[in-house]
Amino acid sequence: MARKLEGTTSYAVYQGDMDNTYGTFNIAVEYDQTFRGHQIAQCLFGDTLIDLPNTNNNNNCSNSCDNNRGIVISGLNANGLGTGRAATELMAENFLLPRDFKSTISFSPKVQSVILDFDLFVGLDRWVNGLYFRLYGPVVWNKSKLEASENIITQGTAGYPQGYFDIITAVPASSLFQSALNFFGGCQLPKYANEAVTVQPLQFAKFSDCNLNNNMNNNNCSNSCNGTSHHKTGFAELRGEFGWNYIADKYRFLINIQAAAPTGTRPNAEFLLPAYVGNGRHWELGGGIGGSWMMWGSEDGERSFNFIVEADITHLFKANQKMTFDLKNKPLSRYMLAEQLGTPAADAALTTGTSTFAAPSVEAGVYMPVANFSTRDVKVGFGVQADLVAMFNYTHRGFSWDLGYNFWALSCSKISMPCNDNDCSNNNSCNANIINPFPTNMALKGDASVIGYNPSDGSVAIFGLGATESGATIFTGTNAVAANAASPVGNPLTNLGIDTATAALVPATPTNIPLFVFNANPAIETPIKTSTTPVFISINDLDVEGAKQRGLSNKVFTHFSYTWTDRDRWVPYFGGGFSAEFGDHCGGNDDCNPTTVTTVTTNNNNGSGCNSCKKCALTQWGVEIKGGVSFH
Repeated sequence: MARKLEGTTSYAVYQGDMDNTYGTFNIAVEYDQTFRGHQIAQCLFGDTLIDLPNTNNNNNCSNSCDNNRGIVISGLNANGLGTGRAATELMAENFLLPRDFKSTISFSPKVQSVILDFDLFVGLDRWVNGLYFRLYGPVVWNKSKLEASENIITQGTAGYPQGYFDIITAVPASSLFQSALNFFGGCQLPKYANEAVTVQPLQFAKFSDCNLNNNMNNNNCSNSCNGTSHHKTGFAELRGEFGWNYIADKYRFLINIQAAAPTGTRPNAEFLLPAYVGNGRHWELGGGIGGSWMMWGSEDGERSFNFIVEADITHLFKANQKMTFDLKNKPLSRYMLAEQLGTPAADAALTTGTSTFAAPSVEAGVYMPVANFSTRDVKVGFGVQADLVAMFNYTHRGFSWDLGYNFWALSCSKISMPCNDNDCSNNNSCNANIINPFPTNMALKGDASVIGYNPSDGSVAIFGLGATESGATIFTGTNAVAANAASPVGNPLTNLGIDTATAALVPATPTNIPLFVFNANPAIETPIKTSTTPVFISINDLDVEGAKQRGLSNKVFTHFSYTWTDRDRWVPYFGGGFSAEFGDHCGGNDDCNPTTVTTVTTNNNNGSGCNSCKKCALTQWGVEIKGGVSFH
């Protein structure tokens, strides 16, 4: 609202000495840029951000403290035990990286906007004294950039043994991603010899577009942190007011009704930090009150000191959007690897009708990130948006100076899913990228082995398992946890930590046929387990509550302008100013590293000290110029 009022209250709007139609038209050009990018990163990654270890991660793209916090990615090692890993390190196998891979990723998010605002005010005093109409709206160019910079500590040489990932072959490290940013950019895993599984790339909540430049270890802007930026241009929303002023000698009182028609971009969830224009395609309806008080005025009427206050409250009606959800109590689980289970013929099943990952005659063997099916068509609305400006104005003839404060707040979002059952006929945000209906055959892979074999029985040379890990997290798999807890230490490839683990036996006569872990030496037979009751991901597992957001910011601004008061009917004015807006966010407002690091993993992506509704708003500075002409 500050942009609407500054530079116009002295001579252009809310005039009390008019007995006919009057008004003003002005254009403002504003440039905004965020700072304190670590706050944006905190909103995106929550408590999974940690103080990065001293790994010579000298990112030259930024001199700020934003790069001191990020995420660490490491594999469970060739033996799958994850020895020496910190509890806060993300499991590299989720991202199709070698088992001994390790890297750090830091973030320097930045959002920039150029705003071209058009504002028409018409005083209708010809009919009713103090009555007015206002129509305004901005054309916005918005650019966002996550600036994810990866420092590869260990490239890794340990691939995936047969049965861990692929049905019929081992996958060498050279055939996996060589950088975590390849996965987070939505790159397709390169084909490898004898590939017998299908791997879908990340389609939603991506860090950037795909960049297969794997030289990520030199920390210069040309390779990593510049990455890909995204920008949008469009008309944000068209706003209108119809109001009335009660005007006396030294004060006035204002009341209005107002609405906004959405014309901006609709959130589509493709990128984690997307460029956007407008308010999310919400219709708005509400009202406003305000007024002013001349605190001092000279006898000749050429100088005055005034206080102006105005407050708008609107309701944002629900709009169709796309949103990517984590799983409940699993932060960043949108990036976990999920497996598709199929049901083979009864005569080939471990137990009649049991779901398994893959077998030669079964159309299964499919992997995808959870985000590919946890991204849903939703309806999002906000109960209340409040926008308040309080400012002082000093006017001396044609010169005017405004100094003010702008408070903005947005209540917690309300999210509903009208598109769960393939009923998208009235939802124009649905498209082929959203999987409808919600799949019922997807489960978390974690670090489970998916195939067993029996080298002495050709009829079951390989056989798909139904091994699922509902207890896996973005940090580790349940097999590694169970193997380390066993005495003596167990073999994670045997699936001792999966859901309802039981010996994998193929029904046969006269005796069932046991399945074993794949081994280069057929003489070594290590029994493998499967899940008697695989645990599938359901739509009720999506953390809708954790996706809710609210916003609050405090802005200070100043504006200097000059009005050519010697003109008669057409009176031009021009000015400029600057502002600083401080967005409130979860976890405090420390500029750099906090004194403690939170490793809680049983929460959504909220920062420390937050309730179930994340508080996120941009912290940014801005400069603007504004010019227009008044008429009467």
